[in-house]
Amino acid sequence: MTEEKPQNPVSMIKTDSDPVPTVSKLAHEIKNHLNAIIGFTQIMSDPKRTTDSVKQLKRWSEIVHVEAINLAKTCERILDEERSKVTIVEKEFIDFNVFGQKIVTLFQEQAKKQGVTLSLQICKNFPILHTDPVLLTEMLNNLLNNAIKFTPKGGKVFLKGEIDMASKALILVVQDTGKGISSDILMAIQRGEQVTTSHDKTKFKGWGLGMQIIAENARKVGCNFELYCPKDKGTVACLKFPPS
Repeated sequence: MTEEKPQNPVSMIKTDSDPVPTVSKLAHEIKNHLNAIIGFTQIMSDPKRTTDSVKQLKRWSEIVHVEAINLAKTCERILDEERSKVTIVEKEFIDFNVFGQKIVTLFQEQAKKQGVTLSLQICKNFPILHTDPVLLTEMLNNLLNNAIKFTPKGGKVFLKGEIDMASKALILVVQDTGKGISSDILMAIQRGEQVTTSHDKTKFKGWGLGMQIIAENARKVGCNFELYCPKDKGTVACLKFPPS
């Protein structure tokens, strides 16, 4: 199956920028994991949810447990790199059918609360990925969080696994039906800048740090990170892994 590229890509994220400062990265990635833990524990402790089965509560508690472990792994990785001053990459063989479903499950409640449909689409016979699960989790967490946050109610977000039949590259795609990112903000992101915009006193939208972390992680694991904003067709983010 070949990825259907959006026409006229507006921008491609560079992966040769300076490393994200340790404190900034740690704070940003801790927030991603904590948001999931807080979200699911709120659901579990909601006194209005009196009809949830023991099986459902057990499933949610397992998700919280896994996210706590992922949080610990992320903190350990970032701090180990800071202490050793050495880039750490630990690749494993990953079945993305399983891995992708776990990632999507983490964001289902956030998507539901936002009024957004989140789905996983993996092409038939998608090969086993050989990459670092910690870094991949960070990349997908950032992409899905942004896609859901910036997609209006009634919109859709997709996590896809595709194969480029010509190059045999494995492509992970996060695509949404939001308004996309304006060209001036894309240019600022390219320059490694963080951007915050405001439409009123209470609503702020921020870009930059998450994209920098994705680009840095992509460089570490040896994949290409591309970001497209086709006109009036939302945002398409691609992680392209060379064939093993």
